[in-house]
Amino acid sequence: MVSCMMRQSDEKHILGTASTEILLWSSRRDLIAVSNSSGEVFLRRLSWSKVWKLPKTGEDVKVTAIVWRPDSVVLAVGYSSGHVVLVDVESGEIVHTFNPCGEPVTALSWENSIASLNEETDNFLLPELLPQPPKVNSTKLDIGSTAEGDKGLKNEELLSLLWIGLKNGLVYGYAFGLFPCCLLKLSELSGANGAVGAVRSICPNGDHSQLCILADLRAGRSEVLLMTVETPLITHCLKELYGLGILYRQITELMDCLTNAQKALQEAWEDALVDLESKMVRYENNDGQSSLSVDLMELLMFGHAGIKLEKFLVTDLTDKGLKRIGQAVELSYSNMQKLLIKHIVCANYQLSHYLTQLCGLAKQEDRFSCLGLQVNLCLAAYRASGSFTAKTAELQQVIDGSIKYLKTFFRWLYVTILRLSDEAIPPELATSTQQDVRFIANFLAKDFETDGQVRLDRIGQYLRNEPLASIASSKTRPWDLLAEACPSITYLQDSDLFQPRPERSLAQEFAHLEQQVRASFEAIPSAVGQTASLSFMTSLTLDGPNDSLDRIKTTTRSISQPKDRCNLIGLTNSATPCSGFYLFEFASEKERKNLTRAAFFSFRRCENLPPGEYKLSDIQFYNNEIMSVLLLTEESTTSVFLQLSLALLREQLTPIVQSNLRSIEVNSFIEANSFRVFNDFQATALGLSSSRKVAAIFSSSKRKVRIFDMEVEEEEDVEDEDQDIEDVSDLSHATEISKDGVNQKDISDVDMAVSP
Repeated sequence: MVSCMMRQSDEKHILGTASTEILLWSSRRDLIAVSNSSGEVFLRRLSWSKVWKLPKTGEDVKVTAIVWRPDSVVLAVGYSSGHVVLVDVESGEIVHTFNPCGEPVTALSWENSIASLNEETDNFLLPELLPQPPKVNSTKLDIGSTAEGDKGLKNEELLSLLWIGLKNGLVYGYAFGLFPCCLLKLSELSGANGAVGAVRSICPNGDHSQLCILADLRAGRSEVLLMTVETPLITHCLKELYGLGILYRQITELMDCLTNAQKALQEAWEDALVDLESKMVRYENNDGQSSLSVDLMELLMFGHAGIKLEKFLVTDLTDKGLKRIGQAVELSYSNMQKLLIKHIVCANYQLSHYLTQLCGLAKQEDRFSCLGLQVNLCLAAYRASGSFTAKTAELQQVIDGSIKYLKTFFRWLYVTILRLSDEAIPPELATSTQQDVRFIANFLAKDFETDGQVRLDRIGQYLRNEPLASIASSKTRPWDLLAEACPSITYLQDSDLFQPRPERSLAQEFAHLEQQVRASFEAIPSAVGQTASLSFMTSLTLDGPNDSLDRIKTTTRSISQPKDRCNLIGLTNSATPCSGFYLFEFASEKERKNLTRAAFFSFRRCENLPPGEYKLSDIQFYNNEIMSVLLLTEESTTSVFLQLSLALLREQLTPIVQSNLRSIEVNSFIEANSFRVFNDFQATALGLSSSRKVAAIFSSSKRKVRIFDMEVEEEEDVEDEDQDIEDVSDLSHATEISKDGVNQKDISDVDMAVSP
């Protein structure tokens, strides 16, 4: 027996301009995620107080799907631009962003596997994970700052898979919401030759061996496909995917750390030397006959400066200008050294460690070759990491040498300018040694110019994604020094040997590293997807025009009980309000794996309800036993919230034969205490959470939302009480579709004012 025991706990009046498009309760917390037509996402508590706001990502970019991670620690948001954003629920910070292929996201589903893998994987694959290196804020350089690890991406005991449906009929699977491990091409699986359109709903079973998918057909009609896709390789390789997912997560975080450190290097690099170089180039271009390096060498050797050089030093450079440039360059190079040592070197060493682990997994070909993990690609990524390490060490040597040369050179120029200006020279700068003179002479003769051009800055070229204009001497490259000290190393043919290239910049080596790391995982989604097969498919023609398919209400439920394992999909027969809904049951048990049952449930006759002609406004599974339905009379004067027994509904389902579905009147399943009538409230959309025992019901005027406590022991009639509660909140107008097919209310960014 189903009873509708509910008590109103709150009512809000809603103001705003943007309309709500998605509303989704958390299954673990008293939190609700809401998106609006402006592309913003809000997280609210049960009392509707705002926790945080995620701003829109761009003009005309809409939020198309929202899903909670099973433990409610992370919220995934899909956009019409094709981006998927993972947000830490505690802080509201974006912890990861990716775009599968640029197509708009149309469906999201995130489910755990039913088996725990922690004990098995501890003894199976991976050593203890290393602590994350300190992170640097690239927007505000703070060398000493460190950030805590991403709380939202902490290790999980269960392997969870985020399934992403796209507008072009592709379905991607991401382990932990990060690691792309499966790609399903529905057009190829169904043999429809590109006729499969937007994916509307994805419902995986408990062990991810089966996906029930609802997708549009591009036939110019209101026709949808319901299909069951078998993914046996995912079930067979859960432990392997868990290990790869952990490694991918660590590698991705380290690559993000390196990317931020690279940006910080760019910001730390001081371009004051570029201005100084341009002044020196103008000196040489004035008459085209003299060379600044020659004039400076004569000044150093003979102590005599020509009229032109004296004017250049005293007027153009000046002692104060040179001192300012010297201090800026010294600070800049010092910061760059700290970034290299504290962030880049540390993160790259850890990256090499995890890439070594990845190579070890790839060499277990009996377990990982079927997943598309290739040894040669993993080794290439490991070698790229080694080359990046060698280039980092080379840059450190170049910075050390530049600081030494430039400090000595600038000190000599500064003293020279003071002498030419007849100014007092500080005692600590008054004397210089013969070694200093030889050092400066060597600098002017070999390093002051490159190909006839003044080149004081040797660092900036390492930060540009182009070949080096001035290649460092082999005596300053640590790898070459090692090869010179151990000549036998050059004869090694081991593919693990690092192969640094002298002509490449640090930015080029990092780009190469990114490319190789990406390539090592690139083949996995297709390899797993190619093992998938289609076990069931049927088409269904709905009422209404083809462009109304995105307003069809859908709801899914995966039941994983010992004696009852199945996936349920409910969908309306047209854009709401409509005359009824379809209910499909996809069996997951081995003995009835390919059995699919369905029926159409009509609300044309509802004699057990108050008199009136009823239309269906919204549907949603409340739990494994109850389906919740929202009805509205054709005159829009009365609304009914109805609870239906899923057990009774499922008893009426019959096997599908040539797409002919049995039509059943719902009237006989309506029990005396299974509904709640709203005479003063025209309800059109609902949001439910059985775990939190709460419901949100929205009015047709899009100006009210009522919150109800569900499963109360005694129902108290509070509808007639004068609750003039005004809520100037972040909610706006209600629109229709959501991820679970829920019409909802929007939340604008205005603080709430609730009056008693």
